[in-house]
Amino acid sequence: MTLMALLFALSLLPIPSISQADTEIPTDDAISASVTRFLQQQTASLGDQVKIAVQDRAADLGDCPTPQPFLPRPGVPQGRVTVGVHCGNDSSRTRYVQATVSAVVRHLVASQPIEPGQRIDARTLDWQQTDISRLRRGYLDDPAQVDGMVATRRIPPGTTLTESMVRKPWMVKRGDTVVLTAVGQGFRVSRNVEALDNGGLGSTIRLKTENNQILQGRVTGQDRLRVDF
Repeated sequence: MTLMALLFALSLLPIPSISQADTEIPTDDAISASVTRFLQQQTASLGDQVKIAVQDRAADLGDCPTPQPFLPRPGVPQGRVTVGVHCGNDSSRTRYVQATVSAVVRHLVASQPIEPGQRIDARTLDWQQTDISRLRRGYLDDPAQVDGMVATRRIPPGTTLTESMVRKPWMVKRGDTVVLTAVGQGFRVSRNVEALDNGGLGSTIRLKTENNQILQGRVTGQDRLRVDF
């Protein structure tokens, strides 16, 4: 048989069928896929270099039709996170999945030693890039968040600034005599009172009136409080 005849004969043979299971490319289970998509949406503000790894698989969590992920803890997910998953319309069928969110983000660090009570400005700050999974929650990434604030503790150079390290400057100090303005329907009265707490602008602190009545007032300015009735 010539070569051409052999090739023609082979072309007439039936092609073996291949089952769908053999051709499918393995994919993550429905829960993992839905959690991954959900976390991608929740972390969009972190930029384009976000990496998400889901540890649990549906095989370990049991059947879960139409998974609906949610965050038990509000905020942008970062580092090791827990994602809740409602299964179908039955809210009692809830699964919890562990995942890790990593991304390189830019954040503020101290450029020089900052002492307790020292006012923070641009000269005391610098930028650094770090994987978000290595940062503490509450890290600061906007100079407006710290401009004019004061340090609550000593901050060494290179330290990542967090919300707990800064506070508003005290406009009212504990033990000082300050002016309280009481405002209500048709009246406005001011008197001197004693501040029982330190307070920054907008904060609410305790105060004591001349007749030893304890109230709460909002700090509205330097040595000034307000109570609304």
